[in-house]
Amino acid sequence: MIDVAANDEGAIYVVELMRPAPDGLQDKTAEAMSALFGDAALNSDYIDVIYPGMLEDMSLPKLIRFGYDMPISDQDAELLRGLIGVVVLVLSKAFNGKATKIDLPSDGRLVAILQEGKTMSAPKPVKSRAAEGAIAHGDAPVKKTSDAAMSGRIATVALLVMFFLVAVMIWIAG
Repeated sequence: MIDVAANDEGAIYVVELMRPAPDGLQDKTAEAMSALFGDAALNSDYIDVIYPGMLEDMSLPKLIRFGYDMPISDQDAELLRGLIGVVVLVLSKAFNGKATKIDLPSDGRLVAILQEGKTMSAPKPVKSRAAEGAIAHGDAPVKKTSDAAMSGRIATVALLVMFFLVAVMIWIAG
């Protein structure tokens, strides 16, 4: 049984079939998905099927490590090397963020759930001189008010006066 929590993220569910794959599994047809995963609504774009002998140049652990950018422990890598049946890789995005329970067929088994460890660490304190002390409200630099508005008004008045003088000179000359 596969029990997936809602909003599961960043996991790869490795399922092995110990029988011939249902017809259409390579093409991920609805019938093949139903035969393997029951009535669970999965997005087949996030499901990959690997048949025995498909990986000639690289092992399954290397495919997952480099193809899916998923770190694998040595223990999981050894477990994945021992698989002999059809392997189905189900990425957590296939569950569309919904909690899902899947009863696998009797000849299918969940081999591993690979998940990148989410690491969070506390922020490291800054140890430079710039980080020392605190700025009190009274110590903050006071922003000087801008005289741009007054300058704009003076410039507008000067332009109007010059326009008036030019108009008078043209009127006298003409």
